[in-house]
Amino acid sequence: MQTMPAFVYLIPVVMLLGIGKIPGVIAVVIYAIPPVIRLTDLGIRLVDKEVLEAATAYGASPTQRLFGVQVPLAMPNIMAGINQTIMMALAMVVIASMIGVKGLGQPVLKSITNQYFTLGLLNGLAIVALAIIFDRVSQSYAKRTQAHLGGRE
Repeated sequence: MQTMPAFVYLIPVVMLLGIGKIPGVIAVVIYAIPPVIRLTDLGIRLVDKEVLEAATAYGASPTQRLFGVQVPLAMPNIMAGINQTIMMALAMVVIASMIGVKGLGQPVLKSITNQYFTLGLLNGLAIVALAIIFDRVSQSYAKRTQAHLGGRE
């Protein structure tokens, strides 16, 4: 999904649902969701086989192994996927504003349309600042969660 240009997501959504908020949200979700899926799968697959064998030896069911062993050990990868999903969604908001989605991308689009370079730059920097804030918050949450899971507080 990430190899296709971002505009490609807008074409079928606009053709099926028209122009507005809902098609924009659907396009953003389709564009942004692959990193969290891919990194969650990768994190679960990278859990050591020995750890899974030990959980099985202690009598854990497949569900207990998944939620009690694999998901906690895959949490750094899952959090990286959530972080990437947030970044991808913020990258898509300007493109989604082209089909009538009001939000962060609208001021950037208006600035580009009216050729207001500095206003567009400032609005773009606001989106970048928001992305940096989300990145730092999600990283600190992931570190705090890992410290809690590791027994350190």
